[in-house]
Amino acid sequence: MVNIKLFTKNNCEKCTFVKERIPSEISILTINVEESSENLAEGAFYGVLDKGFPVLVVDDEIVSEGAGPTLKYLKKLSIGQ
Repeated sequence: MVNIKLFTKNNCEKCTFVKERIPSEISILTINVEESSENLAEGAFYGVLDKGFPVLVVDDEIVSEGAGPTLKYLKKLSIGQ
């Protein structure tokens, strides 16, 4: 099973845009790095804090950053399900 994490921030329109369009057949853990120190630490662990949000991590590897590339990757994942 694929492990998918979507890193987001508060007041991020691109993050909201992507979250509203996640295909229903994909199971994703959404992690807001500004919500808690644990989430911030996880974002630091994956090296997403200096990236363009939202950031998609699949099986511990950053696969996309930003709304457009992230939605494109999610669509590709949903087709493969």
